[in-house]
Amino acid sequence: MAFACALVAGLLGLPAVAADGSSSLADSLQHVWKEATTSVQFGGFVSQGFLANTGHNDYLGDTSRGTFDFREYAVNASYAIGQWRFGMQVFGQKLGPYGDDRLEIDWATVDYQPAQWFGLRAGRVKMPRGLYNEALDVDSVRPFVLLPQSVYDARLRDFNAAFDGGMIFGNVGLKKFGSLDYRVFYGDIPIAADSGASDYFNNDYPSRSLNMKMDSVRGGSIFWNTPRTGLRFGYSYSAFQNLRSTREASVPFAPPPAPEIEVVGTKSTDSYGRHLFSIEYATGPWVFAAEAGREHAIYHVTGNGLHIADTDFTSYSFYVSVARRINRWLELGTYYSYSRDTETLIGTTPVPLGKGPALTQADLALSARFDITRNLIFKLEGHYMDGAGKIFDTVEHPQPVADRDMAWFLFAAKVTYSF
Repeated sequence: MAFACALVAGLLGLPAVAADGSSSLADSLQHVWKEATTSVQFGGFVSQGFLANTGHNDYLGDTSRGTFDFREYAVNASYAIGQWRFGMQVFGQKLGPYGDDRLEIDWATVDYQPAQWFGLRAGRVKMPRGLYNEALDVDSVRPFVLLPQSVYDARLRDFNAAFDGGMIFGNVGLKKFGSLDYRVFYGDIPIAADSGASDYFNNDYPSRSLNMKMDSVRGGSIFWNTPRTGLRFGYSYSAFQNLRSTREASVPFAPPPAPEIEVVGTKSTDSYGRHLFSIEYATGPWVFAAEAGREHAIYHVTGNGLHIADTDFTSYSFYVSVARRINRWLELGTYYSYSRDTETLIGTTPVPLGKGPALTQADLALSARFDITRNLIFKLEGHYMDGAGKIFDTVEHPQPVADRDMAWFLFAAKVTYSF
């Protein structure tokens, strides 16, 4: 037995095992643990929040009555050796009806970067989009409970967080003109039928999503780090190819009081394109940021094998934000965020469909972050909401436009422990 332990220790480069195989084996195991904990970096976080708003709108869950269904938690590990890096994060969340505290692989990547200007990344990869998408879960880097929802809608993790595929990335030096960070990617995104992304895609008409798929997602981002320290500009693009949803709904095929007909159909688009322009300036205790985007798709709607309608969907969004570190335990922030979604009919339809209203929502937010300890932070946030364009109208929770409050307040609180 002692010989076997000594042989294993020799192969692994561990301290030799003593003749009695006792304390030296313990030393070997301690050596393994030390190597693992020093070579592999571990981290994670756990957060719990509370959301409530005035009026009857349910925005990010059952917020009209107040909800504690607002939490996230994750554990991650990473390891680097030479030009290679490996990493993975397991993530879970509960955001109103979404997440259900299921643990999933949030990202898991293998990186090979032989030069600063060129690298390869594969696996489940964080999507490069805008200023903050790749740091969605890093609560410690910002004062806000909720990032501006016009751009970083918390319910759309299936669209925004990561994709399965590959990426080319790098940083190109421009000497006295700063540098460029670039990313180009291609892959696929699995989307659950009961996700927030599915409800967003099917928000034109209350329906049950049976499945949601796409052929691929592709895109990239480029950011110019200017010679002025802290100032950067960026552009991000992504396109979902053959994005489609099979759903069932009750549809009126004649004016009331004619009965509705149960229909199983599809809603699809050849390409759903997204553009996002970004600017950020960090100087001293201040961080200024602004982003503006446009999304567009032509949808084809069928039911029971028959063509129902073609629609033109366009979404415009932007925000401006300011944050300032006051002292070591207090940071304040504010932003104004705006979104406008329109979906209009193209041509005539065999179904008596009316013209849908433009859905807008303006959000003026004020945040305070308190650093209780190095690892523990607490945040308070208030939002004045003008419009209810981000409300979802679903079969399980009907919220027709006519019944929504157009002016309301949203309150948020969140505590996060990072390790």
